[in-house]
Amino acid sequence: MDNNLFRLAPSDKPETPEPRAEARRPLVQRTASMSKNYNPGEASPPEPAPQPVHREPQSPSGTTQSQPLPVDFGYDDEHPLLKIPYSVTVAGQRYTGDSISLMQIHAQATEGGMLGNGTRHIAIINFAFESFVLSLHPEVMVISEDVQGKSVFQFTDPTGGHLPQLRYIVNSHIGGDFVSVDGMISYTGPTAPKKPKGEARGHSLMNRVRSLGVAALSVLLIIVAGSVLLQRYSTSYEMHPVFVERAGQKMRATAAGQISYLNPNAAKGEVLYSVNANTGNVLNFTMPCDCEVVVTKGISDGTTVLQTDLILTIYVNTSLIRAQTLMSIEGLNRAMNGDQVHMDLNDGRSIPVEVIASEATTAASLRGDVFVPVELVSEEGALTTKDIGKSARLRLSKGLLGL
Repeated sequence: MDNNLFRLAPSDKPETPEPRAEARRPLVQRTASMSKNYNPGEASPPEPAPQPVHREPQSPSGTTQSQPLPVDFGYDDEHPLLKIPYSVTVAGQRYTGDSISLMQIHAQATEGGMLGNGTRHIAIINFAFESFVLSLHPEVMVISEDVQGKSVFQFTDPTGGHLPQLRYIVNSHIGGDFVSVDGMISYTGPTAPKKPKGEARGHSLMNRVRSLGVAALSVLLIIVAGSVLLQRYSTSYEMHPVFVERAGQKMRATAAGQISYLNPNAAKGEVLYSVNANTGNVLNFTMPCDCEVVVTKGISDGTTVLQTDLILTIYVNTSLIRAQTLMSIEGLNRAMNGDQVHMDLNDGRSIPVEVIASEATTAASLRGDVFVPVELVSEEGALTTKDIGKSARLRLSKGLLGL
């Protein structure tokens, strides 16, 4: 079979489809130089690779602003900066801490000059707590610093010996256990681990007993304090001591002068002593009874005396005991108005007494003396001859609400 049937005449040309009416939009537009150098008669040049379009950020006003990336942005393991109060000393220069992380230190210089970017130094980081200061000494490298003193330091060895302490402070600050007040750090977290429930139940009884003991002790202290306050309110002591002595007749000088004669063994009606007065008169005093005479210590023939000086005492009844003292005007007024008066002896006994105001008391009060002499009379038999020479204190007391 002749294969010419399948042959094409030279004049016959294969039909080609018409090009599409729609023109494709190029992904990347040609540049002006490419359009200029293109010649339809020549082969089409290869199309360049598409170039990414970089869009600059625009400000709210519409103007384009360039924002340079920070120098330390490339650290993929950078930790967050925290506002923890601290201070830094680097190469003798002091800095006030602005923020800190496990990688960097941001601080503000308070004094000194610039250290120079890229230099390495040993830093002293101080965290001030309420009662102590935690200091770390890592090696740091200066990342940046400006003339205003704002500096950034990078830890050269972030996993060094300072890491456990610094990590604990950072984690505690993040967890809320640390509170910053006026540049100080206070710990507010738990101080002891929680106890198991069984152990807590075992201690509940002890805590209850301890609470009851504290309550009982508090009540006791309140009672003691109340009794002390009541005693201070209702009780007062006189300043001068009380003297217990035998009751007798006291013989005093009636004028200033010199004793010219003294006879303690004189009988009734005889001259007991004589005083040559400064006025030139001789004053003789006779013995009133056949009684015991006790001469005052320091009195003898030739002794000069003043008016009212005690020369001797005549004891009529040797068993009679008397107590006397100097009492304040305020205390005398309280005793006269019904306050209870007790005489507290130095042997521990407390004897109720009655205050007797004599003529000497009235005279001293009229003269305006602050303290006046009074006599104290106790119940019969309360004081004996064994109490002679003992001292005591005078105590005044009144009932509650002044009754």
